[in-house]
Amino acid sequence: MLHNIFRLCLLLISWSTLLLYPKRSLKRFLPVTIFVTALVSILLVLSHPYKLWKVSGGIGTRIFNDLSFTLGPFFVTNLWVFRLAYGNLWQYLGINLVIDYLLAFPITKLFKKMSIYQLERLKPMYFFSIIYSFAIFAYGFQYFFQKSKR
Repeated sequence: MLHNIFRLCLLLISWSTLLLYPKRSLKRFLPVTIFVTALVSILLVLSHPYKLWKVSGGIGTRIFNDLSFTLGPFFVTNLWVFRLAYGNLWQYLGINLVIDYLLAFPITKLFKKMSIYQLERLKPMYFFSIIYSFAIFAYGFQYFFQKSKR
């Protein structure tokens, strides 16, 4: 029960920050955020049959865990990172490097201790590499998407 409250709080807190997010930026960066969220969703679907990580509880818990992370902090963080750093590739890559490192190493370790999820076949370095490559794909997507709109 406590885990579900924690997941719900992550979802609500992250979405509440969008009250400060400019509407124009939302229109501009929503397509790339949906694109990268779809990539992460594919990874989440593949995680179960390939035993990349394990979520405590049954299928309902796993789905709630995946959705609360993907549609919560991940989705909103992507919007904010693009808002703050798009146009400066090195700044964007640096911010993503820090965020993805924190997710792959200390946050994953913390969530393992909290019994939320734990990596199985996927090592933290590979997890970091995958999510960081998603950030690179997202930047390329936004670049070409914006270029095609002009």
